[in-house]
Amino acid sequence: MTAPLLLTGASGNVARLLLPALRDRPLRLLDRTAPAEPDGVEPDGAEVLTGDLGDRDLLARAVEGVDAVVHLAGDPSPTATWEELRGPNVDGFAALLGAAAEGGVRRVVYASSVHAMGRYEVAGHVPVDPARAPAPCCAYGATKAFDEAVAGVFAHRWGLSTIGLRLGATVPVPTKRSQLGGWLGPADLRELVTRALRTPVVTGVYPAVSGAEHPHWDLRTATADLGYRPRLDSREHAGAVEDDGTDVATCPSPGHAPSR
Repeated sequence: MTAPLLLTGASGNVARLLLPALRDRPLRLLDRTAPAEPDGVEPDGAEVLTGDLGDRDLLARAVEGVDAVVHLAGDPSPTATWEELRGPNVDGFAALLGAAAEGGVRRVVYASSVHAMGRYEVAGHVPVDPARAPAPCCAYGATKAFDEAVAGVFAHRWGLSTIGLRLGATVPVPTKRSQLGGWLGPADLRELVTRALRTPVVTGVYPAVSGAEHPHWDLRTATADLGYRPRLDSREHAGAVEDDGTDVATCPSPGHAPSR
């Protein structure tokens, strides 16, 4: 029997878009709240666990017998404070990696974000070369840059395969002008995750966006290492988006520094 795949953040919006690509294998779904069946999130026969990533006993149960993890859990808000981000985005992810390594998991595919490279986009240095050093533009982006670093450590020191995907604006269709250069549509999200699960690459971090007329993210490494080529293009929706006055989607306007 095929080993189950663990999906964290299974009740979230990104998981709702991804799940149709995972229905051909046994699934274990983890979130703080159970996936809502009326919305079609919970596939037939999936095992459901509820709780927080800070619960080490829960994590041990969640990874038991698992071949791979797709990690989507976390606070996705670019305006969140350090206090709001540290638990789900930093401590929780490190705990998951530790449990996966101890439990013999083969691979963790995790959601990073284009916000980890957001200062390049803000400065107009586009398309952003994924070989550049991380340059987060907000506290949220900084937590994702940390996630990329700690995932690399687990691959280097403990042999856990880790593949990070820097998700762009992951919505069914772009609705604002600022999303056009870095939109990630459902079909391309599913393609990226399934390719990340089976790539022979041991560890890496890749931009995860669909096509665009003026792309903000260079996809050469995703093509070379994962074989990824976008099926979707934001140009198909450009005539219907709201003009929100900017071409930059990554970061909120600067304001007060987030609290410690």
